[in-house]
Amino acid sequence: MEFSHSVVVNAPVDRVWALVRDPEQLAPAIPGLESIEVLDETTFRAQIAQRIGPFRARFDLTMSLVEVIEPRRITATGQGTEGGGGLLKVPSAVVELEPISPTETRLSFSMEFSLLGKLGTLGYAVVKHKAGEMARVFSENLKKTLEE
Repeated sequence: MEFSHSVVVNAPVDRVWALVRDPEQLAPAIPGLESIEVLDETTFRAQIAQRIGPFRARFDLTMSLVEVIEPRRITATGQGTEGGGGLLKVPSAVVELEPISPTETRLSFSMEFSLLGKLGTLGYAVVKHKAGEMARVFSENLKKTLEE
């Protein structure tokens, strides 16, 4: 399954880069994030809880950066488990920044993922809808943080 989203923020690219490059600063923008732990420069672990359809899911996710092109692009991969015995695989998560002007930046992100187990049986439409909703909220939170 894949989803993508982009948002234009009233902040210079270096400020946006500083935020997306630091998992602890980025954390408040992530919907449902319960905790984040930076393991090293390229790896972090997060716990995220969400309601997906009739289920309340809690994911323990480990993400690793595989490519960092400053200040333009971050590519990561990851995987995790869900409390109900499910598995979340993230073969690709990409964040890209494009300066539009000295004070505006387009932030785009995309993610390819698969969800296996009980939640995976909910069906493509339910999971895709939730992913899109989370992407929209994440974008709104980033925009608010950067424009304060």
